[in-house]
Amino acid sequence: MFKFVLSIFSFLILLLPLHSDILVKEGNGYLEKRNNQFILHVEGSPYEMGYQHGKLVKEQIAGNIATYIDNPKQASNAKVASYTKKIEEVLTHVPEHFKQEMQGMADGSGLPLQKILILNLFPEMFHCSGITVAGDATEDHSLYHVRVLDYGIGKGLQSTALLIVAKPLNGNSFLNVSYAGFIGSITGMNAQKISIGEIGGWGYGYWNGTPMAFIMREILENANSLEEAKEILASNPRTCEYYYIIADGKNNDSFAAYATESQIHFIDKGSTYALLAPKDLPKNYETTGDHDKFFLSDCSLTKSEYQTVVKDKDGRVSALVHTQPKDTILLTGFCHEDRYPLLAERILESYGKLSVATLIDVVKEPVSMKTNLHNAIFHPETLEIWIAHAGPNNEPACDQRYFYFQMDDLLEKLPE
Repeated sequence: MFKFVLSIFSFLILLLPLHSDILVKEGNGYLEKRNNQFILHVEGSPYEMGYQHGKLVKEQIAGNIATYIDNPKQASNAKVASYTKKIEEVLTHVPEHFKQEMQGMADGSGLPLQKILILNLFPEMFHCSGITVAGDATEDHSLYHVRVLDYGIGKGLQSTALLIVAKPLNGNSFLNVSYAGFIGSITGMNAQKISIGEIGGWGYGYWNGTPMAFIMREILENANSLEEAKEILASNPRTCEYYYIIADGKNNDSFAAYATESQIHFIDKGSTYALLAPKDLPKNYETTGDHDKFFLSDCSLTKSEYQTVVKDKDGRVSALVHTQPKDTILLTGFCHEDRYPLLAERILESYGKLSVATLIDVVKEPVSMKTNLHNAIFHPETLEIWIAHAGPNNEPACDQRYFYFQMDDLLEKLPE
């Protein structure tokens, strides 16, 4: 039985006031440090926000370019090489205001625009868990949104971690849990109490759409409701397979989405959903498919309380059926079928008493993986967020200290 071991004392440490130092300013933007956490404030037009970003953390951006773009091992990687050839095609789907922001970053940092562009498209080259709990599931009946990012932590990306506080000239103010040089979003929350997270999937090679991190950023800047977030997801041309979780603290509601280049499906709290990935589909399936069946010979079935797994005769997963507990959304993707039952078990163990403290323990390994780069727990109703980053020696984020921030506090104007 999984046991919660977080002490009251250690949880209270998360809420201690943070000492703040303003390190450097540029126009309306500035970089501050609170208890060793870097917070980048940007404000204005897309170009101005990009220029401030580039000017204020140019050394860290240069470091990420050296590691991820100029590294000979990266350049010789077949995936990187094939993707790099598609850069111009991908850019045709990037909204103009993001291009202006990246131009501003290049000008502010003095780094080549082409490398800034490739750096910002880098997350699309490689392919985490997501949770919302509310209502009867939580101690206070409000909604919490947990985002677990499992990504590579062996290259020091966590040393360039930034909490970006953005005030766009036209759009919602928002928080973006990000890294130096990246303007897209994979983890964030806006002033309209909308929080976002995603999980990478398969489908590598489909680039005929807007990169995922820019679609997520559009939601932060422009969505004031879950319906508007759904519309942004559905109406934008998309790339490869991703899972999304979006929450709204105004009504303590949330949804998940499964999306590829060709399809999008929405998942409600507490519902049952199935992920199907059979091999050897009928040849005419893509024409009509009206009478085709997904046939598996000599298949096997494994069933637990909240998950059913169907495997083909070669042992490959062909279907996952997930049943979600009431008032929850639980997503772990398709690649690791052992994670979902464990996540459901941990959620149920503290069902009705779930809080920030218990959720921190819910996402300990192996729900979070050894590649756990950052975790965030949002309480959108009050615009609060708790963030943990991977340690300096690549220790998973789930084992590190969580730092507390309140968005209204971060958005306060800097004294003259």
